[in-house]
Amino acid sequence: MLIEVLPLQEYDFAMQKILGFIKQNTVMCIAALLAIVTGCIVPPDKEYIGYFDFKTLTCLFLTLAVICALKNIKFFSIIAQKIVMMTGNLRTLALALVYITFIGSMLIANDMALITFLPLGFFALSSTKNEKHMAYVFILQNISANLGGMLTPFGNPQNLFLYSTFEIPTGEFMGIMLKPFLLAIFMLTVSCFFLKPEKLVLEESVSYTMEPKRVVLYLILFAYSIFIVFRVIPYWTGLLIIPVILFFVDRKALAEVDYALLATFTFFFIFISLK
Repeated sequence: MLIEVLPLQEYDFAMQKILGFIKQNTVMCIAALLAIVTGCIVPPDKEYIGYFDFKTLTCLFLTLAVICALKNIKFFSIIAQKIVMMTGNLRTLALALVYITFIGSMLIANDMALITFLPLGFFALSSTKNEKHMAYVFILQNISANLGGMLTPFGNPQNLFLYSTFEIPTGEFMGIMLKPFLLAIFMLTVSCFFLKPEKLVLEESVSYTMEPKRVVLYLILFAYSIFIVFRVIPYWTGLLIIPVILFFVDRKALAEVDYALLATFTFFFIFISLK
């Protein structure tokens, strides 16, 4: 009986793992399926190498890696927490959280802004006994993360792809997105005013310490990656510098990069290059 049951248990476990992976990486799996279909229509050959936009993939990888390193030293949390500590009521706190997430998505991409600042929102609201407003503020933060990144070429992966592939001038790119960007700010601000200006009492705060040298190093690497995005520095130099430095100072940051996102773009490059 045990011989018959164990394989079934292992099968169920394997299926749960596979389904869990697909659920967590739905977009990547769809992109992979489309790439496989494309490969069946157009068999892989030496021209496939030209399908990949290595500059976009490199810029995305380098930016995400440095952002992970900054996140690991609580850099964004410290800055955001200090801003939140200066707020005196619920409405101002919501505005601070929304604006921080909004601005953060312009600099560190929308998904990383959410990962960085949603925990801050949880800490601020729970420590001031305002859990009942958590869902509303989280929704506003989610919206602000997705809308805030629209202005800059590196605000989200889609912008980076369009900016790099079609070589849109920076001024023109930001000019196109400026009107919806300003409208998004206005609508988010109005949404925050639905919250009452109730006084906040923060019972305790979490203190973090950072190594100044590490902060300076990561900020330099971040600036370097941004210069690469804006085509000031050749992208291939970043691959020779940033990953090597992070390998020695913070290997965890390299492991935390969203490789599923990079794989998704790789699969899409195959799919959209179908002729």
